[in-house]
Amino acid sequence: MEKRVPGPWYVKKNGEAVGVMGADSSVVAVLPGKKAGDDSRITEAYLIAAAPQLFEVCNKIKSILETSLVVTPEGFKINCSDIQKSLLDAILRARGYRKTPDEP
Repeated sequence: MEKRVPGPWYVKKNGEAVGVMGADSSVVAVLPGKKAGDDSRITEAYLIAAAPQLFEVCNKIKSILETSLVVTPEGFKINCSDIQKSLLDAILRARGYRKTPDEP
């Protein structure tokens, strides 16, 4: 996996262009031109811009789940293995280790 663009990332709009920029002002993503009445690319840009923070939070939660026992107020122990597995899968995918056959 190549070096990551440092976060936080932010959304920048210039005319019709919408981009996601890194903390060092490097370009992370440029979203294609807007279709009439479609503002979904701005929503998608904010989701992309949140990626570094989401990645960090996933790593923290995974670490907590590995070292902690989750118990409800009623005293029930919660099996977190499914959550841990999902978090690990997302983290490995974000690092480029889990790809679909069509991805580079």
